[in-house]
Amino acid sequence: MALETQGQSSLPWLLIGSVAIGILGDYLFYGKAFGISYPLFVIGLYALFFWQAKQRIHLTFSRDQFFAWSLTLPIFLLALTFFLYDNALFQLLNFVIVPFLLVAQTMILTKRHQQSWFSLGFLGEMIETVLLYTIKYTSIPFLLLREWIKNRVDRTKYGVAMKVLTGIGISLPILLVVLSLLSQADGVFGHFLAEIPRMLFDWNSAEALFRLFLIGLVALVTFGYMYSILGPRQQGVAVLVPAQPEENKIAWDGIILVTILTIINVVYIAFTVIQISYLFGGAQAILPEDMTYAEYAKKGFNELVTVTIINFILLVSFMYLASRAQKLIYRIVQIMLSLLTVCTSFMLISAYFRLSLYEEAYGYTHTRFLAHAFMIFLFVLFVIAFLKIWRNGFSLMKYYGVAGIVAYVVLNYINVDALIAKNNIQRYHDTGRIDMEYLAELSYDAIPVIMTLKNDKAVARTLQYNLQEKAEDLQGERSWQSFNVARYVAKRYME
Repeated sequence: MALETQGQSSLPWLLIGSVAIGILGDYLFYGKAFGISYPLFVIGLYALFFWQAKQRIHLTFSRDQFFAWSLTLPIFLLALTFFLYDNALFQLLNFVIVPFLLVAQTMILTKRHQQSWFSLGFLGEMIETVLLYTIKYTSIPFLLLREWIKNRVDRTKYGVAMKVLTGIGISLPILLVVLSLLSQADGVFGHFLAEIPRMLFDWNSAEALFRLFLIGLVALVTFGYMYSILGPRQQGVAVLVPAQPEENKIAWDGIILVTILTIINVVYIAFTVIQISYLFGGAQAILPEDMTYAEYAKKGFNELVTVTIINFILLVSFMYLASRAQKLIYRIVQIMLSLLTVCTSFMLISAYFRLSLYEEAYGYTHTRFLAHAFMIFLFVLFVIAFLKIWRNGFSLMKYYGVAGIVAYVVLNYINVDALIAKNNIQRYHDTGRIDMEYLAELSYDAIPVIMTLKNDKAVARTLQYNLQEKAEDLQGERSWQSFNVARYVAKRYME
């Protein structure tokens, strides 16, 4: 009755739609590998959201909602990677990131937030919505079921039934403990007890029950979340980070910051000059004794990246802490921060160049490729920070968020495994050295590139041996829900 007084007459339709999502998930995913099923499931979620949103609220295409609507593109692009590519790492990450972006988008579109999407407070509101309100509202279907039963069953019989169910619920834990003890005390009784499940139902029945449980779980979570963003909500205690007024922000004296930055920059300028001399000036002849150029390239790479990350933290912190009370001192701080950005960029270029030299000597791997990508991303972050130094109204976290989403989508679509295989094969043609076992460990995305070696007599036999397991796996029957372009193309190349 309480639900009806809130005017929630469309709740049954939301429940029906949520159950449909649960059934769709079971049909697309249960016992099947990911493939075209993932983007189809995302489309199903969008259909339910827009159907219910049309019934309850008015979605707008206003300027302040531009970011929310634009999230549709990365969401669909990342969902499509399950259909286009076969990289296990990105599939694992996208399995989490796509729902994360969906939650962010739907919360912004329904205006279920108080903080800006690029603030830490918005993350707190997302956590509150998913972990507090979604779980809280999963009880509504049971309340609906209880009211439906109460309205159709005699009150006396309803009271008796509830008491019986309560008794069963209390007795079950006790019964489980007692049966466990009795089965251990008497082997014959234990054997008879173990045979009861087989007599009552077979394993197919158990699997059907398990699938029904999963459908119900997905339906409940979907219902709870949709209701939390589309239904009425009592104001809770949000996990928010309130914005500090400008006058209450912590500010360091400009002279202190200038002193710190001057000392750091002097060291970095000297280091940058040496990097230019050794790495870009061809000064191999004056390397330390007993050190090859490849060893020099490898040595210090991790340290350089670590220093770069430290500098990034210092840069963002000093931009926040710098006092603007004295304009001249603040201008000097801006210059020093700009110099720190430039020197750190040279460190990134040095680390990038070192890693490239090391790859030429020892080959290309996932770790080294992702390290390259991370350094390029860091460089972009420093460019954005440089703009922030000279433009106080520039929102750093907003553009960092956009840059992060764009960079991750691009990383998904450059086909990492194919590039690794291509570079290793090019290195093989230049040096005659190649790790065939590592090539075989790459995903099906790399098969078209790897198969260019099938006519090379020096490695053809090894290639066939190492790819045998992949070839057998591709011959296994797969449902249409698991269809994947990368596996299909790989199968055609290996036939």
